[in-house]
Amino acid sequence: MRTQDKSPPDDLIDQFIFFLDPGESVLPLNHTAERLVSGLESGGDLYRALFNVENYEELRSLVASGKRACCIEVDGKEKPLCWELASFKHGIIAVAADASAVEQMWKEAQMGFLPFRNLVLNILPEHIAEELAEHRKVRPKVYRPCTILFTDVVNFSLLSKHLDPGSLIDQLNFYFSLYDKVMEEFAIEKIKTIGDSYMGVSGIPKKKPSHAVDCCLAALTVLNLMEEKISKNRKPERIFEGLDLDNWSIRIGIHTGPCISGVVGFKKYTFDIWGDSVNIASRMEQAGAPGRINVSEDTAKEVRDFFACDYRGTQKIKNIGEKGMYFLNRISPELSDDELGYFPNKRFNELYCDRFVGSAQAKDLTIFPISMRNYLRSRDGGPP
Repeated sequence: MRTQDKSPPDDLIDQFIFFLDPGESVLPLNHTAERLVSGLESGGDLYRALFNVENYEELRSLVASGKRACCIEVDGKEKPLCWELASFKHGIIAVAADASAVEQMWKEAQMGFLPFRNLVLNILPEHIAEELAEHRKVRPKVYRPCTILFTDVVNFSLLSKHLDPGSLIDQLNFYFSLYDKVMEEFAIEKIKTIGDSYMGVSGIPKKKPSHAVDCCLAALTVLNLMEEKISKNRKPERIFEGLDLDNWSIRIGIHTGPCISGVVGFKKYTFDIWGDSVNIASRMEQAGAPGRINVSEDTAKEVRDFFACDYRGTQKIKNIGEKGMYFLNRISPELSDDELGYFPNKRFNELYCDRFVGSAQAKDLTIFPISMRNYLRSRDGGPP
């Protein structure tokens, strides 16, 4: 079947850019602006239709006053386009954006179209998607502090040389799917994966006082689950150049500090974080050891009442200086429900709640790990 010729696809948020000169010319500068003009009635007054003014002089007066121009209707939509106006090379640049598609899809998601809602929330945190739909942009936010976690596979570059692509991706998918479940269990935001590296952050987008402890609990859980799953599904060793190609080992690095979060890009939105804290967390992972959790001194100070840590020296970090490091070994013996120190006991939970929570009824429980939410509801007489 012959398909109708179409213009190049646009983003969900349409941007319209025009140049206007004193000779009354209205020049579209991008595809969506051209499409907008072609959709207007031929012979119509573009100044009136687009900007709700009579002529160039009125538009120039709006520029001088710092006000915006708004047209009444575009493409049959009741919501007007509001134009940002600026003088440019003996003329005026007019820029507007229409986020109706995003707004409509988000409304549909909130009305119960779960597949779309789940797709959006797999890409962006919920409050980010709402802000994007409502304001057509996302303001960067500073978090002071949060706790950042990195993992990577030991000797991954060498492993990838000796594994076929299918086996490599299957194994990475096994690891990353495991991490995703753990991050969700401990209310930690997954940021991204880069090759074999996985990045998450605790305390973003919802601030919480327990960010460092939650992140360390998640890291211990990752190690425990990997040991369990790998031991149950361990394949016969396939050694090549000293590497076991099928049974991988990971490193985990953690740092606590401030960072900036926001959304970058226009075509494929990416929620990300930036700052020195990200670089330090990455360096903690790189300076770690197979099967160990390497934390910065900042994180160690935050969690020392809950976990047993061993000081292991300093690491020089470019543009930052020397940073102390600790191996996070386990939950403190008196607070642990198991011999190896992976699981908290009732005493741990009580200390956690006294320090970070208070009454379950007075808090947004979604910021805490699932196990802690259940404990709080049980302790305070709510439903389990």
